[in-house]
Amino acid sequence: MTFQDVLKSVTAQRSGYAAAKLLGIYPQTFYKYANGQKIPSDEILDKIIELTGLPTESVYLAAYAERLHNKVAADAFRHLAA
Repeated sequence: MTFQDVLKSVTAQRSGYAAAKLLGIYPQTFYKYANGQKIPSDEILDKIIELTGLPTESVYLAAYAERLHNKVAADAFRHLAA
């Protein structure tokens, strides 16, 4: 699972704008997450988990994979998130 998959779960039943409002962030910030320009804080990740019902470890592993600069480690995190 990639972090993009996580965000697709957030927007499955709502727009990015509506998702941003539910998460308590600006829509521009949400779109930065979607474009890979920014990774959410743990607080926002917890709100994403609450909204989607996705497993905590999957969301965190997918998000943290985006933070890693080591491709092998990032791929391992994504694999574990699946």
